[in-house]
Amino acid sequence: MNLFLGDLRAFGAAARKELRITRRYPTLVFGMFFWPILLPAVYVVQAQAFSGNGDPRALAAFAERSGTTQVAGFVFIGWAMYMWLSTVLWGPGLALRTEQLRGSLEAVFLTPASRLVALFGPSTAALGPAMVNLLIMALAARIIFGVDLAPDALARGGVVILLTIPAMYGIGSLFASAILRFGEVGGVVQLVRGVFTLACGVTFPLVMLPEWARAVALTLPPTYFVADLRRVLLSGASLGDLGTDLLVLAGSGVAVCALAVWAFRATERSARRVGMLGRY
Repeated sequence: MNLFLGDLRAFGAAARKELRITRRYPTLVFGMFFWPILLPAVYVVQAQAFSGNGDPRALAAFAERSGTTQVAGFVFIGWAMYMWLSTVLWGPGLALRTEQLRGSLEAVFLTPASRLVALFGPSTAALGPAMVNLLIMALAARIIFGVDLAPDALARGGVVILLTIPAMYGIGSLFASAILRFGEVGGVVQLVRGVFTLACGVTFPLVMLPEWARAVALTLPPTYFVADLRRVLLSGASLGDLGTDLLVLAGSGVAVCALAVWAFRATERSARRVGMLGRY
């Protein structure tokens, strides 16, 4: 029990450390309020222009493929996944590599705290900013573009978000282990983010993808987050309607976190052999 409580305190300390570092860079905090509004808004304006400013025929074609006529809501929900994934990759996904570059990773590994603290601690700190991003996007969609979000739909959407948290931060932790092993940063982040953006239907319905690409998309947890959140918030679907998807989402979260732990252990074993933890 004492060991468990010690690890809990270590988790809290890891989260506070990440938050304090973020607080020292005010532009990062400013971006947390700025980008969640600007990025999706640009795509909404483009979509409205391309559709002839609400041409009924264009809206009917869009609704046939997406299940809703709320273009702004559709785009904002897709970009909510993008912003969350970006937060995960640039934050927890680079946390171990950042410690390595600072020269403090070896010291972290010498502490008696569980390795899970180093792997998942930054994810704990990133959860708050990610939820703030989602809240800002919901307010922007409602205030600027008039997207109608009923309170009961928001409650169901909260359940979808809650079930998505393990999967998203499992992806970040898995990415952290891979980056620590291979060292590359910016290019890999852009590649992973681009693949998820294309495959998960951020700005277009999944039915627009080729059949093989849709099959790939269904293996990615964010696909279910985007699709289910759109169904709940824009189409009025109940949680019962999403039963199978939610089970897949929860199960994939457990699987990805387990894979992240395995990858981290493999990376640590490799580090012990070649001394990579102290390398630049």
